[in-house]
Amino acid sequence: MINLNGRRGPRNLHPEKVTLVDWKQTVRRIWGYLDTDRRKLLIVFGLTLFTTLATIVGNRVNGIVVDQFITKGRLRELFIVSGLLAGMYFLSSIFTYFQTSITTKVAQRTSAAIRHDLFAKMQRLPMRYFDTHDNGDIMSRLTNDVDNINTALMQTFVQLYTGIISVVGMGIAMLLLSPLLTGIVVLASVATFFYSRTAARITQKAFTIQQQELGSLNTQIEENVSGKQLVQLFDHQQDTIDRFNETNARYTAAAYRAQLFSGVIGPFNNMTNNFAYLLITFAGAVAILRGGTSITVGVIFTFLIYLRNFTGPINNILNLINTLQLSLASAERVFQVVDAEPEKDAPNAVELDHTAGNVKFDHVSFAYDGKTEVLHDISFTAHQGEVVAIVGPTGAGKTTIMNLLTDLYPLTSGSITLDDHDVTQITFASLRRLVTVVQQESFLFTATIRENIRMGRPDATDAEVETAAKAANADGFINQLPDGYDTMLSENASRLSQGQRQLLSIARAFAAQAPVLVLDEATASIDSNTETDVQHAMNRLMQQRTSFVIAHRLSTIRNASKILVIDQGKLIESGTHEQLLAAGGFYAKLYNSPLADMDKMKR
Repeated sequence: MINLNGRRGPRNLHPEKVTLVDWKQTVRRIWGYLDTDRRKLLIVFGLTLFTTLATIVGNRVNGIVVDQFITKGRLRELFIVSGLLAGMYFLSSIFTYFQTSITTKVAQRTSAAIRHDLFAKMQRLPMRYFDTHDNGDIMSRLTNDVDNINTALMQTFVQLYTGIISVVGMGIAMLLLSPLLTGIVVLASVATFFYSRTAARITQKAFTIQQQELGSLNTQIEENVSGKQLVQLFDHQQDTIDRFNETNARYTAAAYRAQLFSGVIGPFNNMTNNFAYLLITFAGAVAILRGGTSITVGVIFTFLIYLRNFTGPINNILNLINTLQLSLASAERVFQVVDAEPEKDAPNAVELDHTAGNVKFDHVSFAYDGKTEVLHDISFTAHQGEVVAIVGPTGAGKTTIMNLLTDLYPLTSGSITLDDHDVTQITFASLRRLVTVVQQESFLFTATIRENIRMGRPDATDAEVETAAKAANADGFINQLPDGYDTMLSENASRLSQGQRQLLSIARAFAAQAPVLVLDEATASIDSNTETDVQHAMNRLMQQRTSFVIAHRLSTIRNASKILVIDQGKLIESGTHEQLLAAGGFYAKLYNSPLADMDKMKR
């Protein structure tokens, strides 16, 4: 699959396969989220107990009515009993409404808590987690999988809760009414239990595969929506449709298998129940015809109603096995993210309030997958206030060097220090307040322009935000917008030009006031005219800061204090622009190449 989302770093180094290892543990964890609502659940338990007892009593009274009132013509007593039963059933329906209302509220609160924990964990996960997991799959866990849990709680909790009470209550009532007829029910229930348990094992695997394929489907949708312009520009629509059809077919097949396996449970259970009804009616009729037993027409009538209320909850649970299995598979996927190792400060990490900006890389090596090194033995020093340019071919490791400076990834070997403090021993929060990054592809959130700039420093005042925008040459176009700084941006500010978005990113960096600055090919995606404004803004931003500039246009870094030349993950040259030209090495060839000449002509 083509990755169209433009993210850097490796993708899917370790594709995750979800297997439901311990469904009991998963249920316990969901139950743990219900801890704050235990009192409400007790109320539901009481309401359920009342409605079940009302059903048992009402059904037994119906049998008595058949034997004592209808057959003997006692019409007055029939009206009185019917009125009492109607009142009891009306009260029971009200209790059922409150029971459902409370359960729905509990389910919504529980799913909201799970969704919060999942989203909060995502904010604390290291970058390497997102490099090895598809965006669409993560989104699927946050939306579809949490919704599956919520649906299961709302649809099945009441039925499971009431079902257990109904099965127990009706079972006792049937046993007291007729041990003979109850024996027939037990035989049918045992057959249903063993069949359903075997089918459940098969359907659980099927629903797990279904959720995996759904994650893949969402990944492809997310990538192609993000890269819709690229798809059209390269006339890739048909290939994209073909790939989507393949993924969609796999998901459809997986969903079909899951639904097919779970769908055979209901018909088998209904068949077993129908045979039980037939046997009970036959056995009861034989007993009545032979005489001398306690079984009457009213008893058979009552028993059949008990049986319906006994098997009904079981049928509902078995028919909802697909929902239960799907929710367990979804919960497992959610908890895998919740349990993922978060980005944590070192045990003795220090909180740095300020830094002079002295940076040192000492024999740094790094591999994304822990095996194949993309950086090898990198050593250099950047002193306070210096501008260090990093150049080299695409894929040489330039951006990776800066990712290590902000401690987004753990080093394979070597060390990086900021004012003699190992960056791995500095708290993540303070390190990233001291180092600001302006990326090649500016990202703006769905918020106002003011809020996007303030993201650089949340406590910045409105005046400081506007000052940062003026320093970044962004104030002019901002004030031309209808709502100025309060203009709401959406879809990554798609209505703004690339240059305007980049100026807002630079304004964000101005607002941050960090002493160390990283400019990661910040002018690569804009035209030459707009680049002039961006370059002037960046020059002001770099003043009195230790700056690292990853550049693709070599003419922009001629005045750098030091230029580092990276090729195939190794530092092969370093020096000033003049020194490197005089050396006639790799940098000189890059600078004197035809493409570099064209760039210089534009200037």
